[in-house]
Amino acid sequence: MMTSEKHYNEAYVWIWLPRETDPVVAGRLEADNGNLLFNYGKSYLDRVNDIKSAIPIYEPELPLKAGALPLLEGLSMPGCIRDGAPDAWGRRVIINKKLGLKGADTDTTVLDELTYLLESGSDRIGALDFQLSPSKYEPRSATNVPLEELLDSAARVEKGIPLTPELDIALYHGTAIGGARPKALVEDNNKKYVAKFSSSTDIYSVVKAEFIAMRLADLVGLNVALVKLETVANKDVLLVERFDRENVEQGWTRKSMVSALTLFGLDDMMARYAS
Repeated sequence: MMTSEKHYNEAYVWIWLPRETDPVVAGRLEADNGNLLFNYGKSYLDRVNDIKSAIPIYEPELPLKAGALPLLEGLSMPGCIRDGAPDAWGRRVIINKKLGLKGADTDTTVLDELTYLLESGSDRIGALDFQLSPSKYEPRSATNVPLEELLDSAARVEKGIPLTPELDIALYHGTAIGGARPKALVEDNNKKYVAKFSSSTDIYSVVKAEFIAMRLADLVGLNVALVKLETVANKDVLLVERFDRENVEQGWTRKSMVSALTLFGLDDMMARYAS
């Protein structure tokens, strides 16, 4: 078990501009009395009139202006930045990795937001990533691993068993994908998927029910992601094709996104007040 932890005071936000396969630094996040404030970098603002023009991360919250940008009322960090952070499941994996603590009943506030941003995998939802350096981008990612290993990793986290180094690498992929259920990221035939696993607490196959719901939605004409249902070690695994990635000749492009909470100007603790 680790006895001391790094304390981060800042992080640099990197962004994939539309149709680009490499990121550029957009600005800096700084801890300020319990809040995280964002400031666009001069190099990024100078791109506004460039042929590869800068875009705001999310105009209503972070317009292209110099200086530390004020937070919306009630928020401790910009919602569009929080959308790139891990949710309950990813936080449990990071706590397991760093502290060896039990999963389900662990207080996820034992680590701060900058730690979650900087310790989670780089292949996160949307078009952002977070780095310690403003000049050198180093992705935190793992090689593609079999679903059996990912399933085993997820079961260990749920039981509060510290991961072996091999399983730690296997599950690290999914730390920055939202939601509370066990999941990981996989790549197959030039497509990227979110793999959702059965949970030990399920009283029925939740992932199979989600597969059926997604297929029904498609059949009635709704625009939903493509899904596949696999059986691994006698358990159902749902594969949901990612909408925020596109494979082009030069590599992978990323698409920006924000959550419904960010659209409403709320944080995750205010979700009960939205519909």
